[in-house]
Amino acid sequence: MLRTPTVALPIPEPVALVEATLLFVIQVLLAQHPDLLAPPEEPAPPTPGLRAARRIFEAVRELHAALDTYRAFLPDTHPLARGDERADDDITF
Repeated sequence: MLRTPTVALPIPEPVALVEATLLFVIQVLLAQHPDLLAPPEEPAPPTPGLRAARRIFEAVRELHAALDTYRAFLPDTHPLARGDERADDDITF
């Protein structure tokens, strides 16, 4: 078997991978702690797990804001600045 030191697979945009991971984290948090969906006027009992989930949720929200700021600084010609993550994809699904 021939071994090469380089990777021949295309590497997707890292921003899209980070966003997909953050969305998955939110889904897992909501599945484990459905109290996160409760309105703020209905206080839930402050269990340690729920407090930790809220802090992770806030960190994910901050990361989403940082990604929006990153996209705002991209040139208008970049596919991520236009919101078109699959602009250079040859195979559309």
